[in-house]
Amino acid sequence: MKKYFCTAMCAVLLCLMLLGCGKAEETYLQEINGYSFWENDLSTAVPEYRTYDHVHAFLDEGTLQNGDTVSKDGKVRKVLFLGFDGMRADALTNVLFDENTFDTNGYNAQPPYSGIREIQKTGGVYIAYCGGEKGTDTQQSTSTSASWTSHFTGVWGVKHGIRENEDSKNLDYKTFMLEYAEQGLQTSIAFDWEQYFDINLKEEVRYVSEHPELEMRFCDIDRAKADALPQDALTDDLTLYNFIAAETPSQKEPYDEGMRDYVLERIEAGDDIVVGIFHNIDSNGHTYTFSNETPQYVNSVRTCDLYAYDIVQAIAERERTQNEEWLIIMANDHGGTGQGHGEQSAQERTTWIATNRKLDTAWYSVGYDGYNVQQGG
Repeated sequence: MKKYFCTAMCAVLLCLMLLGCGKAEETYLQEINGYSFWENDLSTAVPEYRTYDHVHAFLDEGTLQNGDTVSKDGKVRKVLFLGFDGMRADALTNVLFDENTFDTNGYNAQPPYSGIREIQKTGGVYIAYCGGEKGTDTQQSTSTSASWTSHFTGVWGVKHGIRENEDSKNLDYKTFMLEYAEQGLQTSIAFDWEQYFDINLKEEVRYVSEHPELEMRFCDIDRAKADALPQDALTDDLTLYNFIAAETPSQKEPYDEGMRDYVLERIEAGDDIVVGIFHNIDSNGHTYTFSNETPQYVNSVRTCDLYAYDIVQAIAERERTQNEEWLIIMANDHGGTGQGHGEQSAQERTTWIATNRKLDTAWYSVGYDGYNVQQGG
């Protein structure tokens, strides 16, 4: 009898825990949906792969002229994509004013300079989501590799090949950086997470390395060239290893400052598409928890946003002096809960996209509830 009683009590406790998790997720979604700074709402949340369409809509309006994309009014069009790895949707309250919520981590301590807030002035900030369409063949991990690759290819992992961090992308769906490099533009992508290049984008890296006419750069900003490493640290494929290594590896650990500097270098070098991913928000989430109640997490959010402001100001100067006009996109890849992510909770699935040019409302989902859509996606 005692055995059965204990089993029944465990079952009851498990049900209560699950109900509690469900309530927490519902509360989180209500909180996110209530923020005043969104251009859309939860029911029209944008699948994160639509950033790819946003890039194409901007560049494809122009015409290719001597290695540049030129708009109808004669300006050279360029793209910046800045990734805020692991920055939850509610973390935006650390840098954006929200008239509906009093949050001591949010607008009450709003920083005077903000990259996200700067581009919001002419564009907008949007509720988005990662993880595919839950319960369908498009469902994928709410992880770094699957999510960034969906941003860059315009499809979920069921098509581009990455559904978990250990997967490799195929060449059937190329990143927009490679697509435009094949059209003659100068493009680049930088990260300080070596797996993204060594495993996830390995086939694309190999393809570009074998086609030297393509002006596309991959850079692991803190990676030294192979000849600077001890012999027991060398990988099997030194050609690809060196192809990704930085000419001058960043020493600015935890490297987000180095990422800012590298992005600025590529902008100054004349790249047409510049992609850089800030990593320390995610690192602090894994170390201290993904939460607005965690000072280390909040500080990394504000720091990356300030670095983004520096970059936006550099672009504004180029627009004033270099006859350029830029599409700027800032986005995260996934959320988090506790010290992790990868599953399908609302805290992990809910993401955001900020841009200096408004998104096409045709890219909104229809009837999204945090997990499922009635139409679209």
